[in-house]
Amino acid sequence: MHLVELTVIIPTFNRSKIVNKTLQKAIEILQQVNIVFEIIVVNDGSEEVDFHHNQLILVKNKKKGVASARNFGASISKYPNLLFLDDDILITYESTEKIIHFFCSSLAETHCLNVAWIYPPELIVKCEKTNFGRYLKSIDYISMKGWMNPQTWKEQSFYEIDTLASYCLAITKKNFNRIGGYNEHFPYSGFEDYEFAQRALIAKIKTLLDTSIFVFHNEEDRLDVEDWMNRRYREGVTRACYIKLTNDIKYEINPNYIKKTLYHIIYVFKRMIIWKVRLFDFKVFDFITFPIIKILTGSFIWKGYINEYYKKD
Repeated sequence: MHLVELTVIIPTFNRSKIVNKTLQKAIEILQQVNIVFEIIVVNDGSEEVDFHHNQLILVKNKKKGVASARNFGASISKYPNLLFLDDDILITYESTEKIIHFFCSSLAETHCLNVAWIYPPELIVKCEKTNFGRYLKSIDYISMKGWMNPQTWKEQSFYEIDTLASYCLAITKKNFNRIGGYNEHFPYSGFEDYEFAQRALIAKIKTLLDTSIFVFHNEEDRLDVEDWMNRRYREGVTRACYIKLTNDIKYEINPNYIKKTLYHIIYVFKRMIIWKVRLFDFKVFDFITFPIIKILTGSFIWKGYINEYYKKD
């Protein structure tokens, strides 16, 4: 097995406390394995990243958005293997070993690699303390499994999938450049991954997913219902961006008139409704607050979608 040379690329936006924990864990683990590495943090926000290490490079994004941040990090990387990490991903020794073995194998010539994610144990415990956290647990959004189509999830497996996610993506720099990098027309994270995956398939680069190994998704600063809704709004924006760029109508959002009206009313009174959700933060009221959170989510996605879809470019 040859010595792997790896560039870790972490885009971040105003999450200095979280990214510091990510960096601390990354350096701790990477120093335990026999590789040559550098870590590039691309700061896309106004908060300064106060972390120092001789193998850490801190740079400001020359543009805006997570897609351009990742592309910029890749453009200044000096090693042939890339690991894209979100700023809230805590790698583990096992996941890092898997990534190293991947880069040492012939699979890296024709594939990229995702490993599964799950919330850290202490964060799962924290979820029990709020109705919103309990809601996330009830729909299994505390793990990658809950976010995926059940038909595409295989327990304890290592297999090919048709899409990818950049929270923890291992790919050679050669293949990244073959795909053409991320599409910088996407202002936020979301559908930029799906669009990147489609071009990867065209370039005959497939994605492998390992569900027997996990990294930890440290969203400790995002267990708030309003923050969640704002991110769902941005999800709607990126969905609309994807459709406008690709004309892929299967991802259009077109609710019936009644649902549109309901979404509109809920969005108009969103602040009052979110306040009510917080007010009734007792387990006995979960049967009321869970459906409210669900329909709030739909209204924010829809609003972000239509605002972007009908925006004049």
